[in-house]
Amino acid sequence: MKTSWRALVAVALLAGFPALVFLVVGGLAVTEYFFFRHHSGILAIKLAVVALPVSYALLRALFAIERTRGDALPGVPVTRAAEPALWALVEELAVAVGTRPPDTITLVSEVNAGVLERTGWLGLRVRRREMFIGAQLLAGLRHDQLCALLGHELGHYSNRDTRLAGLTYRGRRSIERALAGLSGDGWFEGLVRKLFVLYAKLYFAVSAAVCRRQELAADAAAARVAGTAAMTGVLREVEVLDVAWDFYADRYLSIGWDAGYLPDRLAGGFAALLADETRAEGFDQVRRNPPVKEESRYATHPPTPERIAALEALPEVPGRSGGDHPASEILRDPGPTLEAALAADLSDKAKRKQRTDWNRLVDVGVRHTVTREAARILGPDGTIAQALDRIDAGRAAELADPERKQRTDWNRLVDVGVRHTVTREAARILGPDGTIAQALDRIDAGRAAELADPERKPPSSAGPRAQREFAAPSVRERLSIVVQAYLAEAEVAHWKLSWSGPPEFVVDEPHGGELTAALDS
Repeated sequence: MKTSWRALVAVALLAGFPALVFLVVGGLAVTEYFFFRHHSGILAIKLAVVALPVSYALLRALFAIERTRGDALPGVPVTRAAEPALWALVEELAVAVGTRPPDTITLVSEVNAGVLERTGWLGLRVRRREMFIGAQLLAGLRHDQLCALLGHELGHYSNRDTRLAGLTYRGRRSIERALAGLSGDGWFEGLVRKLFVLYAKLYFAVSAAVCRRQELAADAAAARVAGTAAMTGVLREVEVLDVAWDFYADRYLSIGWDAGYLPDRLAGGFAALLADETRAEGFDQVRRNPPVKEESRYATHPPTPERIAALEALPEVPGRSGGDHPASEILRDPGPTLEAALAADLSDKAKRKQRTDWNRLVDVGVRHTVTREAARILGPDGTIAQALDRIDAGRAAELADPERKQRTDWNRLVDVGVRHTVTREAARILGPDGTIAQALDRIDAGRAAELADPERKPPSSAGPRAQREFAAPSVRERLSIVVQAYLAEAEVAHWKLSWSGPPEFVVDEPHGGELTAALDS
């Protein structure tokens, strides 16, 4: 199906959404009237309890189609007077792709660029055109790549994509809001929700196909005005900048967060990361092999490798001359401008943090982390002197991280693990101060039943002899555990791995065969 036909189907489906809403709401109103006139008012009231919230949610969604609230991104608007070179480039590229330039340009803190048309009358009347450019892109792209990026966004205008994209986007939001409003647990809400879910899946699938074709058409338009190499280059570079910014925000911007600090040069730090030679190989790997994200039939953008392949299949267009200098040079004063754009997206909590230079930020941030971790290791009242005393006393293991497990081979793992379990169980059997000698003394004194498992009680009618015979297996089992713990502690026995059964207890020779007989005697 050609793009024009898909677009027509998408618009028809969007127009059908109000019809479906009115059909459901009208059906509920007619049913309510019928119940009120021909049945008891109780049934009408019960229906109204369900129908009114459903109708309200659906009708409210209709008004969302024409709304554009929530589309604005926090950023720094740039005027022609403030950034004449940027505006001149945008206007030059607009002429090249055959459209008029945007009415506003805003620099935002996002690894992305976009265009938006504020429209009325279901997209038939354009009120204002807006362009958004990510500060991270200006910080990391070359000038020719910036031309390709802007040409791509303006290509949406020339293909009249933005009117449809804005309309279908708001249509998606409307259906999503309708579905969110139908989240009740009742069977009727579930039935209506299922109906709109099926409609939404069809609409999303058709509109997503239109959007994907629009992206490929805009790529081709950008290649015509900026060159094929520049357009394929910007597709690869955006993936690199996306990875780099996530890494930068996670590993660097957060260094002093817990200590109450943020860097005073957000853009400068990002530029330093991009220029760091130790990161070059990793960035090149992303550049050569752009990640393929999990594809969905509802995705509005084709995968990056598919977009690059589509461009390379077209006749190659030479690039613009002199495009190898940094894109940020098009700004009158790049440092403060990019800094303001990146800072505009900070949360209120982030804006309350103190700003300091990178050297002090690292020192304060790591110092805070290390001090807090030291307090956790030493305990609330511990000191480093006490920690050194533990090491001198041969108790350094007490300072080890209890959450960090050591790795070892299978035989040692079985021996250490079972040894720990048996030793703990032996301590439970003997009591806090009990010894094996005391246990043997109890047996010699005819009090072996005291070592039996207290949870295993003989029948109340059992006599003294029957009670001893009942306790004997438990005594042998528990005494075996105690003896194993003592032999293991004396380093004359160990546990051996067996893939065919439980770990095997092995007593060193010459007493290897005597343990069973001793326990039975």
